[in-house]
Amino acid sequence: MVLAFSFPLGIREQLAIASASTLSLFGNYYLVLGLFMVLLLIGIAISPWGKIKIGDGPVAYNWFSWVAMLYSTGMGAGLMLRAVQEPVFYYTNPPRATDLPGEVFALEYTFFHWGLTPWAFYGLFGLMIGYLVYGKGRAMLSSSLLVGRYRRPLLIVVVDVITIISTLFGVVGAVGLGSRQLLVGFQKLFVDIEITYFNNALVVLLLGGLATISAFSGLSKGIQNLSRFNISVALFLLLATLFSGDIVGIAGNYFSSIAAYAYDFLPMSINYGSKSVSQEFLMDWTFFYWAFWLSWAPFTGVFIARISKGRSFRTFIFGVILVPSLGTFLWFTVFGTSVFEMIGNPENYSGQYDSLYGSIFVFFDSFSFGGFLKVLSFILVFTFLITSLDSAIYVLGMFADNGNMEPNKQHLLGWGLILSLFTIATLFIGKEELLQAVSQLLVLIALPFSWVYLLMIGSFLFILFKRNNHDAI
Repeated sequence: MVLAFSFPLGIREQLAIASASTLSLFGNYYLVLGLFMVLLLIGIAISPWGKIKIGDGPVAYNWFSWVAMLYSTGMGAGLMLRAVQEPVFYYTNPPRATDLPGEVFALEYTFFHWGLTPWAFYGLFGLMIGYLVYGKGRAMLSSSLLVGRYRRPLLIVVVDVITIISTLFGVVGAVGLGSRQLLVGFQKLFVDIEITYFNNALVVLLLGGLATISAFSGLSKGIQNLSRFNISVALFLLLATLFSGDIVGIAGNYFSSIAAYAYDFLPMSINYGSKSVSQEFLMDWTFFYWAFWLSWAPFTGVFIARISKGRSFRTFIFGVILVPSLGTFLWFTVFGTSVFEMIGNPENYSGQYDSLYGSIFVFFDSFSFGGFLKVLSFILVFTFLITSLDSAIYVLGMFADNGNMEPNKQHLLGWGLILSLFTIATLFIGKEELLQAVSQLLVLIALPFSWVYLLMIGSFLFILFKRNNHDAI
């Protein structure tokens, strides 16, 4: 962190070189890894293993609370950041030739980046940890999955440390981008303040403080209640946009885009044949997203495991990869179709929705009650960020407290401070090229974690194959 403040330009240049080298060597590896995790989860769900339960007893949370916490923790802030900007980018800059209508093609690519693969990254990690913790009495730590000759002190430390580092930088990246969106939203809604590093750092400190207070309240109070609030407000924004637009057109695009996504999923996942896109597009979009989801897998997966006691493997898997995906697809279809209608012919697009941070606020300017919706959007970005941050603080607190599922408040306070300071350092490095700096950072962090992840998967499958032989575990 000291280096970040002392040599920001030098670090930014080194990040660019290192990430470009990593992607040139391991970019396709990220693609294959994502596909592998989707197929493995589906295979486990439809196999006899699907009947295994994540611990005994009733489920810990009802469906609404469970899905609300999944969404708020896993993707909430990102959905506000990209709701308009990403579909518009694919609509006006299609990544490859296609016979699909422009609207459907743009939504198909948005679904690809926000659908089954990210939730598979999250879900598989959560399934493994949940089974070991609730089914085998292990600590809430990544190293709990190490078995046999791999369960050595040095390897245990390496696995846990890499998991913590991946979690740290994954959350820092999201909070850095989200805090900038908050600042832009404040500028557009209330006071025309300057978007400076100092103002951005103040927003991060505010988020960190409130998220730490929420984490102090625990899962059943602060995090669960805030997640319910988030989903309720998000549903209101969704319905307000839906009923202000072409409902028939939205429904048609929703089902057509899902069909296209399902049909093209395999070749898109490995960038094969007529479904392949340029290396430049992969580096700017798909590789970045896969690295982002990978780096978020530890804390999101552990959080999902923490709230999923009592569910069967099959219910857990289809609940984690299908329900949030279909909801996310609806979100992007409603906002995407509405903004496509505003743009009309892509050739006439004038760039008004290009801003990563301000596009959602510009979008609502076209509504008769847009001022109210913009204020709600601003509040939702704020609360989504707090929910992601407090969940990360809670999970990192569990890691630091030897897997204790009710971590000591000193650990929560410490991680709240660390996450805030590291985010401020990342903002200083990235400055006006924040998204690029975050992307490069996550690409580098995700690679070593992916190797740890594969080691954990191997151990988990070994446990499943030998689960009736207690000596093997």
